[in-house]
Order: sequence, then structure tokens, then C-alpha cells
Amino acid sequence: MKKLIGALFILLLMGNVAFAEKTDADAPEAAEALLRKSIESVFDVLKNEALTSQEQKEKIEAIVDPVFNYELIAMLSLGRRNWSRLDPEQREVFVERFVTRLKDSYFENIAMIQGDAETNVDYGEREVESGRVHIPVRAGMKDSSVDMRYKFHFSEGEGWRIYDVEINGVSIVASYRSQFNQVLASQSVDEMLEALKTLEAPEVE
Repeated sequence: MKKLIGALFILLLMGNVAFAEKTDADAPEAAEALLRKSIESVFDVLKNEALTSQEQKEKIEAIVDPVFNYELIAMLSLGRRNWSRLDPEQREVFVERFVTRLKDSYFENIAMIQGDAETNVDYGEREVESGRVHIPVRAGMKDSSVDMRYKFHFSEGEGWRIYDVEINGVSIVASYRSQFNQVLASQSVDEMLEALKTLEAPEVE
């Protein structure tokens, strides 16, 4: 189940920045259009049997980067109190290593989805707050399914970007924050940064 969730998480987060329909860039509909287009785009890459695994990774990574607010995800995952303990250089190192581990953890599992014609995605009713949109999604593969909630925020000049994902009701950001709190309770910031090189993705049942 962990591998299924890991694979679906990275699959459904990644996407093309082009909208699936004409809509105002700051409208909630634009966030959902982006997510829907994202899923279609990633499936297209995964189903291309002419590509090697490395080529798939490179193509997906090239289209995912504009969709994530990596720095905000990193800051939220570390937590405000812990983030304030880092100097500017340490913050830069943290974001770089955190994003590397985040990508690596899920790319390790993405191969299991390749060419799976039975994967299906259902969208729930989006939830709108000021400058934020949460989009529920149920993803299924054969006999397994997982409920997700994609959290977008809007900022001028950047548009809609993902800042967190819930998997079966568990926030990825909150799960990582729990890990970092445990580590920094007994280790220094420099020791935490070193441990970050091998940080594993949190398990979600």
C-alpha cells in the first residue's frame, strides 16, 4: 500500500502548466483545470514505452517544477519555529536537500504505474477559501484506491501552485514536520541537514 500511495502521490502532483480549459488565471476553476491537465500529461509520459525510466523522470520533472512551491512546502514541513533556527545558508541547503529527497522517494515507486490501463481518477467537489483551493481526488489501481486532497494557493506572478497534499486524511507536510521535530529534539541543525540526505518519505496507511 505504501508503494501505491507513493506512486500515485508523485503521479497526480506532477503536471503541465497549460490549462485544460479557458478560464481566468486566478479563478478556482483554473486550479482544478491545472490538476486535471496534470494527470493527463503524466499518463502520457508514463505510457510512452519508447522512453527509458530516466527519460520519463526527466520529462516529468521538467513539467512538475512550475507546479510546486518547493520553498513553501519545505518551510511548512520544517515548521516556523524550526525554520527560524536556520541561517540563510542553512535554509538554502535544507530546501535543496528536502526537495531532492522528496522527488527521489516517489520516483522510486513510479514505475509500478507505467502503462497501467486500470488506473482511474475521480474528482470531488473543490473547496475554496481566500487564495486557496482544495481539490479532493480518489485514485484507484486494480483492487486498491486512495483518497487525496490537493492543496493549491494563488500568488500574483506565479498563479496556482501546490503547497501540500493529504493522503487518506494525512498531510504530507504534517508528517514530515513530525519527523523533523523528533530529529531536532535531540540533534543540532547541522546534524539534521546531514540526516536529510537519507530521509525517507513518511508512511501513510
